[in-house]
Amino acid sequence: MNDQWHQASFLVVDGIEVKVNRIHVNGGAGSGKTTLARMLGRDGSCPVFELDAIGYVGGSGQKRPLADKLVEVQGIAEQPVWVSEGIFLWWTEALLDQADCIVWLDPPWRVACWRILARHMKASIRRANTHEGLKRLWHFLLGARRYYVGPIRQPASLDDDGAVTRAATLLVLGQYGKKVVRITGRGNYRSFVHSIGSG
Repeated sequence: MNDQWHQASFLVVDGIEVKVNRIHVNGGAGSGKTTLARMLGRDGSCPVFELDAIGYVGGSGQKRPLADKLVEVQGIAEQPVWVSEGIFLWWTEALLDQADCIVWLDPPWRVACWRILARHMKASIRRANTHEGLKRLWHFLLGARRYYVGPIRQPASLDDDGAVTRAATLLVLGQYGKKVVRITGRGNYRSFVHSIGSG
């Protein structure tokens, strides 16, 4: 895994600058995936794909058919320039394969938990919370925690999203070597964002 980023569109791999046109942002709930992906595509020259909307009806409803997801993901992967973001692993393999850079946002659970709570409260105050109520928040937090502390288990299918954990993510992304940038804390997140902004 690589932790060096140089300019807005280049990744340094073994001292060689590699042009980056396709970026996949991965991580658990509350890791900052959506924020980073939107920042990377902020000037409108790069489409941003939030994979929750491909995986689930309305982004959080019923699971969509696997065949439909695979077709949509392949369509994204074939484009020359894109940013995608999501927690998902196995049904997004085309994106992982075609990405020039995979950014894994991997903060500690306590940080992600705080972000989830803050996001929920802010959305509720703005009356824009599509997941209202403490019971829904509690269930979401339990699911999010499973990602951060759960063990590896064999997925029952390519879209067994319940099998996606930090440990499984480490195993899957480990196959992509130096094109993975793992960001574990505020310091290296700021360095990454600063280096992109300075390009």
